[in-house]
Amino acid sequence: MHLTENKLSWSSETKDFRTKEEIVDFSGKGLKLDTETDAQPIVDAIHAAKGLTGLILEGNTLGVEAAKSIAKALESKPTFQRALWKDAFTGRLKDEIPKALSFLGGGLILAKANLVELDLSDNALGPVGMEGLVQFLKSPVCYSLKCIRLNNNGLGIYGGRMLAQALNDCLKASKDAGSPLTLKTFIVGRNRLENEGAIALSEFFKAVGTLEEVQMPQNFIRHPGISALASALVYNPDLKILNLNDNTFTWRGSQAIAEALPKWQQLSVINFGDCLIRTKGAEFLAKALSSGHEHLKEVYMNHGEINLPGAKQLANSLKNKKMLTICDLNGNQFGEDGCQELKNIFNPFGDKKVLQSLSDDEGEPSSEEEESGEEEESDEEHEEKTDIQDKEKNVEHIPTDDAVHQINTNLAHLTANENIPLNVEAFLNAPTSARFYGLGDQKMPLILQHIDSVIASKPDEIFDVYAEVIMKLSSTVNLRSEKQLLEEVQQLVEIILKVAFEKAKTTEKMALCNNIFFIYMGLLKSEDKRFRPSWPLSGFFLILERIITTNPGCIPPSTLQSLETFFSRPQQAFEIYKEESVRLRKALNKP
Repeated sequence: MHLTENKLSWSSETKDFRTKEEIVDFSGKGLKLDTETDAQPIVDAIHAAKGLTGLILEGNTLGVEAAKSIAKALESKPTFQRALWKDAFTGRLKDEIPKALSFLGGGLILAKANLVELDLSDNALGPVGMEGLVQFLKSPVCYSLKCIRLNNNGLGIYGGRMLAQALNDCLKASKDAGSPLTLKTFIVGRNRLENEGAIALSEFFKAVGTLEEVQMPQNFIRHPGISALASALVYNPDLKILNLNDNTFTWRGSQAIAEALPKWQQLSVINFGDCLIRTKGAEFLAKALSSGHEHLKEVYMNHGEINLPGAKQLANSLKNKKMLTICDLNGNQFGEDGCQELKNIFNPFGDKKVLQSLSDDEGEPSSEEEESGEEEESDEEHEEKTDIQDKEKNVEHIPTDDAVHQINTNLAHLTANENIPLNVEAFLNAPTSARFYGLGDQKMPLILQHIDSVIASKPDEIFDVYAEVIMKLSSTVNLRSEKQLLEEVQQLVEIILKVAFEKAKTTEKMALCNNIFFIYMGLLKSEDKRFRPSWPLSGFFLILERIITTNPGCIPPSTLQSLETFFSRPQQAFEIYKEESVRLRKALNKP
């Protein structure tokens, strides 16, 4: 993953609205908004804005009661157009966020507003949080949407499916109402949508047909998902910006994109950096870009394991694009002489310096490396086919609506009137602090009994059971959690860890136990390609840091040493848990 993953080119729709519209802006205030009283300054500002068109809440933390109060104020604002609520729920528990969103959306529905822009980026929504958005996205308020930004929300596959279903429902309803949705900007990066989420969203892309900007970087999408996106986006001929950075094309995905490129003659920015395009993929793309595409300004194909022959074809296909200002091919495999050849090809641009720095060039690959790359790609394709066949078998008789309903049922019965379940299985299906407390005073023995019963039925997966329960249990806490919750969760995790490590020691399976925990932490890859962690790691990092600080004896020295080694290296996947991972690293490094 490299710098270009975050080159998100925000739509011109929203660049100058603050000077033209009546916006209430509380961005960057660092306000902790728990109660109606806390929210009163925002409520007063909303009432004072007679022609209110937008509300910016970025950089604050909004609780349920405060959201309810703000929503009440919004009910009288039919002129409202922009819900700019990026990074507005910092530290909130995941059962708070959907409730707060439901209230805010409900206020706009009662106002009969016509929303133009929705930005909920950098909020830990996950599938549970999406539940608070589904009804809102289907409502007439969203028929007028032009821009959706859901960047870095942890949606995952399930959240992606829920989003796709809601948007499809919105599109259908808007057409039936005679005012069809004409969405232009769709940004949903860093959400781990994977192939299934991408394929679900592709159905909406094909149906809407009005997209001008699509940004989906860092979503673990492989070539079947890339191919689905390409096939759907051809129905959006006005596409100007396409950012698929840090997904995995290989030559098959590159070929699918290449076949779609002639349909996108308005393209100004394409970002396929970190996409494992490889030489064969570059050749497909070069051929597709060789004619037309006169509006191209920026092209990113860096760090893609592209060799010199493929890069030269790309360079020659781009050298006559008069509007081109950036071509980034850094981090590929050209060698010193190859880098000079590419610079010579771009000489006609003169002082524009279109070709970006090649300082990270990895040199010419050896024949062994080329063969290894081809074998790896073949293995990936075989695994992909196997995964798809397995998933098709598993969902063969489940209609889409039923599958989404089942997901909603398992993950998100989180309305204000929820009947908190009193069994461990229901808690682990959708772990929240409310459900944890709903287990009552006997939660500790109940959870331990549940673990024993599961292990009895799965004796070969004993360490997987321990690890999964710990991760799900830890996911109920965060940096803003109450002391009592932190202490109770820590106490339970310590007990489970002690039992797990003692079992590993007596059975001489300590290495296996460590490896499984590291897999569940995302530090190692699982041999089971279908393994998909569904929990955030922030809570576990926080609990682990507390244990290492207060009771390190319950973790074997060899495990601590391995953790210290892992965390001594940059772990890009942990960027979204930056504060928690930094605290854990410091605890591990203390003498």
